[in-house]
Amino acid sequence: MLQLNTSDTPADREDGEFGDPLQRVWAACVLPYVGVDDVRRVVFRTVTDSTEQERAEWLRRARSEAAALASG
Repeated sequence: MLQLNTSDTPADREDGEFGDPLQRVWAACVLPYVGVDDVRRVVFRTVTDSTEQERAEWLRRARSEAAALASG
């Protein structure tokens, strides 16, 4: 499974203050019940102050990650 997320919270703050809630929800509440054990997660951040060039790179990376998953 390829999980792509966007976030406006810097990674260190999300991990330190919130404990990466999206990861916890998927890992504890969804994936064990549908038999998914190959999970690739990419988080693109921070969205609010991102540049057009950064967003283009995020799209390129999302395509690359999807292609890698499909071929693997």
